[in-house]
Order: sequence, then C-alpha cells, then structure tokens
Amino acid sequence: MLGVIFSGCKGAQPQERKGTLKAVSEIDQKLALKFLQGIQDGDKDKMYEATNLTADIVKNSREKLIHSKQNNLTEQQRKEFEHALRISGQIDFFIAKIRTMFPKSSSFQILRSVEEGSTSDLMHAVHTVKITYANKAEAMRDKTGKSVKEMTVHLQQLTLSVSGRSVNEFSFSAKDFERMADKDFEVQSYF
Repeated sequence: MLGVIFSGCKGAQPQERKGTLKAVSEIDQKLALKFLQGIQDGDKDKMYEATNLTADIVKNSREKLIHSKQNNLTEQQRKEFEHALRISGQIDFFIAKIRTMFPKSSSFQILRSVEEGSTSDLMHAVHTVKITYANKAEAMRDKTGKSVKEMTVHLQQLTLSVSGRSVNEFSFSAKDFERMADKDFEVQSYF
C-alpha cells in the first residue's frame, strides 16, 4: 500500500522548469494547513475539503473504474479517476499512521512554499512546515531518543483536474516518509 501511495506522488511529478521557482498562493498554503489540521483532529471531512474531493467523486470514480469497459473511459479519464481514489486512500492512511506526529498540543506553520515543476495541467508545490511541540510527553523523539521541540517536514501538493474539478493531493515524498519512519527528523530544537 505504501508503494502505491508514494509512487503515485513520485510518478505524477512533472519535469521541472528551468529558472526560478514561483511562490505558492496563500490559498494553497491555507489548504495545506487545513489538511494538516484534519490529520491532527482525525477529521476526514476537513481533509476532503482541503483536497476539494467529495465522497460522491470518490464513489463515482470507483464505479467508473470498476465498469471502465462499459463506460468507454479514455486514458485521461482513467488516470483522473485513479487519482481521486489514490487521494482518498492517502487520507485514510494519514489519519491512521501519521496522526501521532500531530498531537493536539502541537502547532504548525508553513515557513515557505514554492511551486516546483508545474505544467499547464498540473501544479506541484512543496510546503516547508514547522511543527512545534508544546508538551514534551507528546513530542516526537528522534532516533537518539531526545524529545523534539521543533522540526520541519516537507508536504508535497499536486493539483490536478478530476472530472473538470481542481483536486489537491497532499503527501510526503517516499524519501521524506522513510526519514520520518526512521525518526531522522529535520530538528530545529530540542526540549
């Protein structure tokens, strides 16, 4: 399952443009924060709002893919429906597996957001998020066992069209997720 989730993010990344990176809109930053807040609260509805996905889109995507031959799906339509299902799966995964990184006593803020490698039909942004733990007992511990007060993570955002609707996929790259699993955090300070 991990391979599917993170290969989707990796596989969907477009070729990077040469030149300077663009700043990401405040709206995208607010959506990223809403997604993280949804993880923290265990609130799927909030995460769905941030992604601009609905239960109806997920259900419709599943039905269309199950009956793809009868629906005569184009390759583009198939990819869009698969993308919607992948985002839904990621929401379930993040609530189940990543929630411990965002206890109620923690806070987070976006330090920087940049657009990387976007094309006319895809926007790829990376949000550098600072997580601050107020409670030492609930704080993440690094691989040496020290309690982390502040650390940063990199949240990927891919924005694509699904059935004519702009949908955001938020995830961590496979490399970043492996580092988190190994407790190899980008620590800013300790307790």
